[in-house]
Amino acid sequence: MNKVTHFEIVATDLERAMDFYTNVFEWRFEKWEGSDPDMEYWMVLTVPAQTPGAINGGLRKEMGTDVKERTKSVNGFVCTIEVLSVDDVLNKVEKHGGEILMPKTYMPKVGHFASCYDSEGNVFSVMEPEK
Repeated sequence: MNKVTHFEIVATDLERAMDFYTNVFEWRFEKWEGSDPDMEYWMVLTVPAQTPGAINGGLRKEMGTDVKERTKSVNGFVCTIEVLSVDDVLNKVEKHGGEILMPKTYMPKVGHFASCYDSEGNVFSVMEPEK
């Protein structure tokens, strides 16, 4: 099976992005020293690396206006993050510089779902599974 093993967040302001994800999801960031000296790269720890099925990622700086112009539309995967409370996350998103793109919506037999922009304009979704 071909499963997702890593994701990458692109940001124009790395500190602002780290602040957003730390405050909204309590994710941790560790600078990766193995990266190219011209490209600052941070590992994103959503869960401890040894957690079975863990998917962690990376954070890197936007590469410039040429890249941004070519990728105005969503050009990648939109990640969905499982949360305990969509309402709590949506409050944190707005408080920390994000924006709600699609408000909390109920999906029968699935749970509550919403989509947002992070502080850098990246789209992500949150899902509170039905209990």
